[in-house]
Amino acid sequence: MIRILWTQKEDEGPQQRAYAGIAYDSDRGRSVLFGGNPGINLLNDTWEWDGANWTQVADSGPSPREQFAMAYDSTRQQTLLFGGLGTAATYSDTWGWDGANWTQLADSGPPARHSHAMSYDSTQQQTVLFGGLAMMGPCCDTWGWNGVAWTELAETGPTARFAHSMAYDSGRDRTVLFGGEGVGGDGTFGDTWEWNGSLWTLLCDYGPQPCVYAALAFKKDSVALFGGVSELGETQGSLYGTTWTWDGNHWTLRQDFGPPPRFAHAMSYDGTRDTLVLFGGILSSSVAMDTWEHTEGP
Repeated sequence: MIRILWTQKEDEGPQQRAYAGIAYDSDRGRSVLFGGNPGINLLNDTWEWDGANWTQVADSGPSPREQFAMAYDSTRQQTLLFGGLGTAATYSDTWGWDGANWTQLADSGPPARHSHAMSYDSTQQQTVLFGGLAMMGPCCDTWGWNGVAWTELAETGPTARFAHSMAYDSGRDRTVLFGGEGVGGDGTFGDTWEWNGSLWTLLCDYGPQPCVYAALAFKKDSVALFGGVSELGETQGSLYGTTWTWDGNHWTLRQDFGPPPRFAHAMSYDGTRDTLVLFGGILSSSVAMDTWEHTEGP
């Protein structure tokens, strides 16, 4: 059985933070990290990881925020950012990073929200957004960004939720969604859904523990999931440090050790070097600033 073997990398670079965003720029070979919450004073700095070093590349662009979503649009060669939570506002703006500058692309589209999820569908050539927490509560709407404007694609599918995880499986042309938090009696989810470009389908409701603020990323031939927390509330739930993979039919537990258990971390897949890149998040008693990658072994 192939296992995902995590290795801690550089411990210098971005300051500690949780609820940041990360996306892999496949054209430039860089993982782009933006913003987040270090504990006080939300951030709006932009960093890039080349596999050896972190480099700060901007300190302006979108306003300081957390709990937004990012995805890399390989057709238009830009990192897309939507929404998020600021100090005094929830955002509905759309931004693009071209490797040198942030540009605001739109200020209309999905209603303002945070704790949503996005991934880029290379077959449909659009970024897909689902759910999140808006003023009226958790959302269950699906939106697509075609590089010019947002279009609502569906109002049905997974139960309304926030703090879920999404990744696009380019091998099967499916957007995969896992977990999240509902409202009222819905609690924390452990279900897996897939979007085929027009419809959502529930694939299974077993596998990884139900959790929120885990991270998903597509790696070569499967979707990898790491971390998460069992529930939200005044007291912190159980933190997870397990790594799972989804092949389109089943979840498989690959490793139960590696980075310390955490949630609200950032994770992307570096396709050039065939490695997952993980940064930061919330540990049991602190906010992390560590960087992890992996190799594969028997």
